[in-house]
Parts: sequence; structure tokens; C-alpha cells
Amino acid sequence: MTPEPTARTVENSLDERRRAKRFFNRAALAFHVIDRRLSPEYRVALEVLSLPADQAVLDIGTGTGTLAAAFAERGHRVTGIDFAERLLERARRRVPSGDFRLMDLVEVEAMPAGSFDIVCLAYVLHGLSPELRSTTLHHAARLARNGVLIFDYSCLGPWYVRLIEWIEGPHYRGFVAGSMAEYLSPYQLTIEQCGQTSSVGGWWWGRRKGEG
Repeated sequence: MTPEPTARTVENSLDERRRAKRFFNRAALAFHVIDRRLSPEYRVALEVLSLPADQAVLDIGTGTGTLAAAFAERGHRVTGIDFAERLLERARRRVPSGDFRLMDLVEVEAMPAGSFDIVCLAYVLHGLSPELRSTTLHHAARLARNGVLIFDYSCLGPWYVRLIEWIEGPHYRGFVAGSMAEYLSPYQLTIEQCGQTSSVGGWWWGRRKGEG
């Protein structure tokens, strides 16, 4: 079993997180274009999954609340966290019933285990260093009573995707070179359902091994 990540591995990523925060706050005005593409993809995936309504959802890296809105439309109670103030402003307007908190994903370690039924991460993991990705998945698995839902890239995209991700940070290529199964396995999460959202993206529903 993978040991619990230490504070040192998180500390090594703080400078990178500060740069990422500046990037996302500056790019906030462009997110309406991204939202229009992702919103129907999220709705289709949730329709396929058909998770029980009225479950508590933690959306880590909620951004402008696009995935949170798709969950709320299906009757789920949504909590969203993000470190970009400008993105959260839009999330709060989009989902008035949601609980949106200004915090970084490294701060979820303070939340008690099993605090939520579902933990989701939408296009978050590809932008993280391997160490911070490990920390994030550790806590996602720890916090989720039911399962972890991930949306992200499934392969290397066309030039404009590669350009955007190069601007965001250096981890995109390394992420798509791996598989979601190998990323989730150390945290006792087995992929029960998955699907493609586009030619370059997909979704994965993972649950703890042995749980029904």
C-alpha cells in the first residue's frame, strides 16, 4: 500500500501551485468557451453513470462550477473547492445552492475521512506533478464513501491542446503517457465504469476494491 504523502512532497509543489493560481485567474475570461464544450460531456457521463441522487459531492478544482452544475441538476448536494478566486465567482453564480470554498487541493487533508459520498476531479490531475497527483488521489479516495469520478485527457491532443497545456505547466505529457488504472490502483480504487467524452478526453468511475 502506498504510504500517506508527507508534508514535504506537498511543500515542494507550492511554487508551482502559485504559478498555476495566477494562470487560472488570468484565464478566467476564456473559460466560457471551455465550459460550453465540457458541460454536455459531463451531463452525458452522469447520465450513463446514473448515480443515486441526493448524494454529497466534493468537486476538487471546481473552476467555474461546470461539473458541479451538472451534479446539482441531478439532485446532488455539491461542495466545490478551487484556489482561483475569479473562477469561484462564476461557480457561485452558476450554482447558487452549492457550497463553494476558496482553498487549494492540498488543503483537503484537513477534511475528515468519508466526508462525501462522491469525490470528483475534472481536468485536474494532468496539471499536477506526480507527487501532488499522488497526494490528491490519496485524499480523494480517503474522503469518498462511494467512489471517485475523474474526467481528464486520455491521450495526447492536437497542437492547440498541447500548446495550452504547455502554458499551464510541464506535466501534461507525462500524465497521458500513463493509464488511469495505474494511477488509481495504489489507493485501492478499481475502475468500474469508464467512457470517452471526446477524441482526447474520457471519464473513469473508481471504487474501493471489494465494495459493492
